[in-house]
Amino acid sequence: MECPNADHMTHLLKKEPSRIPINGTFELTIRCNLHCKMCMFRHDDSENTDIVHRELTADQWIKLANEVSRAGTFSLLLTGGEPMLRSDFCELYEGIYKQGFILTLYTNATLVTPRIMETLRRYPPHRIGITIYGASSETYERVCADASSFDRMREGVKQLRSLPSILDFRTTVINDNYADVDAIETMLRTEFGESCRLTQARMVNRSVRGACADVDACRLEPEDNVRLALRRSINIIKSYVGDRYDEKYLAIRLADNSDAEKHPRLTLFGCDAGMDSYAISWDGKLLGCQMMGAFALDVLDGSFTSAWKRFPGIVKLPPLNETCQACESLGICNCCWASRLAETGDLGGCPEYVCRDTAIVRALLNK
Repeated sequence: MECPNADHMTHLLKKEPSRIPINGTFELTIRCNLHCKMCMFRHDDSENTDIVHRELTADQWIKLANEVSRAGTFSLLLTGGEPMLRSDFCELYEGIYKQGFILTLYTNATLVTPRIMETLRRYPPHRIGITIYGASSETYERVCADASSFDRMREGVKQLRSLPSILDFRTTVINDNYADVDAIETMLRTEFGESCRLTQARMVNRSVRGACADVDACRLEPEDNVRLALRRSINIIKSYVGDRYDEKYLAIRLADNSDAEKHPRLTLFGCDAGMDSYAISWDGKLLGCQMMGAFALDVLDGSFTSAWKRFPGIVKLPPLNETCQACESLGICNCCWASRLAETGDLGGCPEYVCRDTAIVRALLNK
């Protein structure tokens, strides 16, 4: 399906859905204290000096927070890299918090200091997303190249739990921590409370926007992706229905998730990106989402509002390749424009890794 040209797209967007930047992401840095081998965003350490010089300052982020608030943003995610790595994190966080957002903070919880805790106690975020990479120092060494970060994470989580914030625990599963998934779940419940549970993405894409990770060398085979997702889905359903569990619950769940045709929508990318959500990168670029670097506008060159209004005009998507157009699994495919670009280097590419994953899901649905 060929994307309409920019003028036609702008006309359609005026007629159909409103574009209001309700949900924002501020990527405060792409630097990180960990060296996770599958990270989509971290650049090589040799680039850090240049990155520090080009990162937006605390004052610039606070000014942007004021702008996006006036433009309609009320839900804001602060992420990285690792946000707490910034020496001005407390000043920056406080200034953004005071704008009145529903605030979410993503962190690996290894850099929680007394000063940071004092700031967060005074200005607690609504939600904290904590990424956990394993259930032992050995796994953290394999995944993050830092065995000591496991204990620092545990201590950081204990401190963050004292806040009135909702805690979400996430992980990225690769070959090096695949065997730890159940152990992570157990650790969360035994150390941090019965209500602490793990949510996790099923598939790891290649790195984007110049990041340095060699994802192909460590990510799971598609068969293992699906096997893990299926097992965890069954466990989640069983936790709700107990002895009444039947495989029909899973069939309904899969079918509901794949039924996109009943909900046609006019969007820029087929999702919320650039419609009611956006990201601003560490160096001040307006993006549709953090994964999609192909289309960007400098928010410091004018204002956020003007960049947001101009954004649809720069989104020019190629025709979808013939292989994908003809695929019977297109409706359930996990691929978006951003992951096509990440996997193939081409916005219209056909990612073999995702195709294999989708074929396995299709076989499950057919059963």
